[in-house]
Amino acid sequence: MNTVLKAAAAYVIVLFVIRLIGRRTASQQAPIDMVVLFLFGGLSVSAVLGDDRSFVGAMSALFTVGLMHVAVSWLKLRFVWFERVVDGTPIVVFRDGRWNETAMRRLRMQQADIRTAARQEKLDDLDRVAVAIVERDGTVSILEKT
Repeated sequence: MNTVLKAAAAYVIVLFVIRLIGRRTASQQAPIDMVVLFLFGGLSVSAVLGDDRSFVGAMSALFTVGLMHVAVSWLKLRFVWFERVVDGTPIVVFRDGRWNETAMRRLRMQQADIRTAARQEKLDDLDRVAVAIVERDGTVSILEKT
């Protein structure tokens, strides 16, 4: 398999694995999350280039990944279902004093993550929080009760 096909395959596989890992790695980068991302990069280079460490091989892989990114971005704009597959949807994890435990487990998030986000919004008491939403990019939005 040549470099271009390997780069395209690596793009799709890494995108799938990152979606599988979840939103935490995308946003709240603890040291363990950073280790995973660095390893992805290193392993992807080895898988794509193999023994071909030439300039042309590296530039072919770079161009292919860039082209794949443009194609995925275009598909996300064109098809809402594709955007949801690639980026996900916002998920409510806390509403009206109740935790959505199913969502928390699926996102592999802890209550402490949400409490931290609330404190960053100057809300040190969850009684003042109406809703906590984990956004598509992994950030946590906190909506205060009115």
